[in-house]
Amino acid sequence: MLTTDQESGLMFIQCLSRLGLAAFILTVTMVAGNGTAQTRSSDDPIQLLDNFVHYTLIARPDLAEGYARQLLDSALSDADLAQMLDEGRVTEQRLDTAISRAQFLPELEDIVGELSTRIEQGRLDLARDRSRINEAIEMLTGTQRQRLLAQRRLLEAGEYAVPHLLRHMIETRDERLRLAAQDLLRDIGLQAVTPLAVALPEIGEARSQRIVCELLGEIGYPHAIPYLRQVADDSSMPQPVRNAAARAMGRLPGDSTLPLDQLYTNLARQYFDDATSLIAYDLEPTNNVWRYDATIGLTPTAVPTVIFGRVMAMKLTSTALDLNPEHDAAIALFVAANLKRQNDLPEGHTDPVYGEAQYSPEFYATVFGTRICMDVLGKALDIQDTPLVRDAVAALSKTTGGANLFAYGEDRQPLIEAIRYADRRVQYETAIVLGRALPQREFPGDNLVVPLLASAVRTGDRLFAAVVGDDDETRQIIGERLGDLRFDIVGSESSVASVRDSIDRSVGVDLVVLRMRSAQRAEDVISELRQIPSTMVVPILVLADGQDIPALNLSVGQDARVLVTRARLTDQAFENSVDQLMTRAAGGRMTQAEADAYAFEALDTLRDIAVSNSPVYELLDAESSLLAAMDTRDGAARMFVADILSMMDSAASQRRLFDAAINADEFDQVELLNHVASSVKRFGDRLQSRHHDALRDLVETSTGSVAEAAAELHGALNRPASTAVDLLPRPQLR
Repeated sequence: MLTTDQESGLMFIQCLSRLGLAAFILTVTMVAGNGTAQTRSSDDPIQLLDNFVHYTLIARPDLAEGYARQLLDSALSDADLAQMLDEGRVTEQRLDTAISRAQFLPELEDIVGELSTRIEQGRLDLARDRSRINEAIEMLTGTQRQRLLAQRRLLEAGEYAVPHLLRHMIETRDERLRLAAQDLLRDIGLQAVTPLAVALPEIGEARSQRIVCELLGEIGYPHAIPYLRQVADDSSMPQPVRNAAARAMGRLPGDSTLPLDQLYTNLARQYFDDATSLIAYDLEPTNNVWRYDATIGLTPTAVPTVIFGRVMAMKLTSTALDLNPEHDAAIALFVAANLKRQNDLPEGHTDPVYGEAQYSPEFYATVFGTRICMDVLGKALDIQDTPLVRDAVAALSKTTGGANLFAYGEDRQPLIEAIRYADRRVQYETAIVLGRALPQREFPGDNLVVPLLASAVRTGDRLFAAVVGDDDETRQIIGERLGDLRFDIVGSESSVASVRDSIDRSVGVDLVVLRMRSAQRAEDVISELRQIPSTMVVPILVLADGQDIPALNLSVGQDARVLVTRARLTDQAFENSVDQLMTRAAGGRMTQAEADAYAFEALDTLRDIAVSNSPVYELLDAESSLLAAMDTRDGAARMFVADILSMMDSAASQRRLFDAAINADEFDQVELLNHVASSVKRFGDRLQSRHHDALRDLVETSTGSVAEAAAELHGALNRPASTAVDLLPRPQLR
C-alpha cells in the first residue's frame, strides 16, 4: 500500500507523462524506494551470492567482483558457503554456469577461483563431518525419505564413512542396520577397499571378518589380494575366515598364487607409480593411510597426496620384508620410495608417518650396497625422475669404484645409461662417478666421460633455453625475459621441428618456454619435445590463456617437469614461475657457486685420469675445452687447468701454457712456468722458436723466483749450453 508521499509522487508523474519524463522519474522513485531494502540485505550471504551470480551472468564483472569479495571476506566458513546452495535461491547449476562464464573474464578469474575452491572444500567438509555421518547411519533404518537421504550422504562421504559403517556393522545388534551398513560399504566400492583390507586381519571377530572378505570379493578390486592372501595363509585364523578369504581371492582379477612378499611388493610398486585406482582422492591435497586398532577401530592419518603413493610403497615393502628379508626388489623399492618421498614433500608440509624416522633416506641409499642403489637408479631412469636420479648417483658416488662398477650385471648398467640422461647436472655427476672409478675395461659411452668433465669446467653457470611460440613478437619478448635471467637462447621458433637443429647443436637445454594459442597445440608441442632425447626430461614452462589453463592442468599439469601459468605475467611473476618450475624439476637454476663446485670436482677427476694413465679414457678429449678455460677461469681453477694441460701429450697444450706464463703477472708466472717445465720433462720440447726467444728474454730480464723458474724451464728444454753462456757473471775486480 502506497504512503501519502508516494501517492503525491505518482500524481506528479502523471502530470509530467506528456513531457516524456514519467519513465525516468518512475525509475528514480523505484531505485530510491528499493534503497532501504537493499541496505537491509547487503550483509545477507545468500543475497550476496545471488548478486554475484546475477551480475556475472549479465557480464558486469565490476559489480560481480565486489559482491564476491564481500562474501569471501565475511565470517562464513567453507561449510557455510556450501550449505547456502541447499538453502538459498541459487542452485548448483546456476552457480556452475556463473563460475564457468567468470573464468573467461580476466577481472573475475582470480576471485572466482577462490570462491569455487572454498565452496568445493565446504561440500567436502559437510560430507565428511563425523556427526553428519553417524546421524546418516542411524537414519538407514528410518523412513524411506530418511534412508534415501542417508544413502546420499554416506556415498558423498565415501572413504570417510567406512570406519563408522564398519564399527556399526561389527557392534550393532540391529540386524537391519548391520545389513544396511554392509550394503553401503558395497556401494561405496573402490574407496572402501583399502580401509576394509587393512582392518580385515585385525578385527578379531570371525563373523565380521567373513563379511569383510565377502565385501572385498564383491567389490572386485585386486589390490585386496595381498591382505586376503595373508588371512587365507594364517593358520591362527578360524578356518571359516580363511575359507572366506580364499573364496574372495578367487573372485578377483590377478594372480593370487605368487609368494605373499611378492604380492605386497607388486602392490607397493603400483602405489609408487601413483596408480589412480589406489588413491581415493587424487585431486585433493591429502589422502589417508589407514590402521586398525581393536579399541578404536579404523583410524586415518592424512598425508600430503604428493607423497601418499611413496608412503604407502614404504609401508607395503616393509611388510614384504618382514615376510622375506632377502627380497632385493622390495629393498630397492623402499629406498627409491623413501628418497622420492623426501624430494616430493612440499616446503612447509610434514610427513606424519615417516617424517621422524631414525635414519635419513640417504642412509638407506648407501647401507644396502651398490647393487641395490643401481636398481634404484634404474627405476629413477625409467620414470624420468631427475631428482631421484641425482639422489641415486650421489649415493653411488660414495660406494662405487673400479671393483664394483659393473657388478650390477650384464643385462643393464643404469650408471652408464645416466650419462646420456638429458640433464646437465645428472651428466656432470655421473661423469664424475665414472671418471673417479677409473675402470680398466671399456664400456658403452666411455667416450662421453672426459668431454662432459671438460664441459663442466668450461661452461660454468651458463643456462640454456629454447622458445617455441606462435608469433615472432611473443617469442622475442620471452627471449628478452629469459636473457634477463641469464639464459642463453639456443633456439626460438614456431615449431619443434624448426627449433630441433638448434637444440641438438647446443651443449644442453635447461628450460623450454611455450606460448601457443590453443591448449591442444600446446599439448602437441609438449608431446613432440618428449620424443627428443635432449628434451625428454627438460622443464617446460607453458604460458597459456586463462580459459586454457584448466584443460592443460588436467592433461599435462600432473608432470612435475611442466608448469602451466598465465601468459600475462609481470617480469617478477615470470621469474618466480621459472624458479618454481626449475626447483621442482631440476633442483633450480645453476648458481655460480654450484658451477664452481662442479668445475673443481671435474678438474680433480680429470687429474686422476691423467695420473692413472687410464686405458679407457682419452684425456685429449678434454683439450679444446681446457684450452678455452685458460681464458675464462682464474685463480686456483686456472692453475688446476694448467696442471692437467701439463699432463697432455700435446704441442698445443704446451705452447698455450707457455703463452699464459709469459703474459702472467709475477704471482702466477712462477707456477705457470713450472707447469710448462713439467710438460717439457714429460713429453719433450714442443715449443716454437718464438717461445725459445721469449724465454731467453725472460731469463735475462727477470730476477728472484721468476728467474729461478725460467731457468728451470730453460734447463728442461735442454737447449745447447752455448745459448746461456753469456748469462755467466763477469768478475767484479777492483
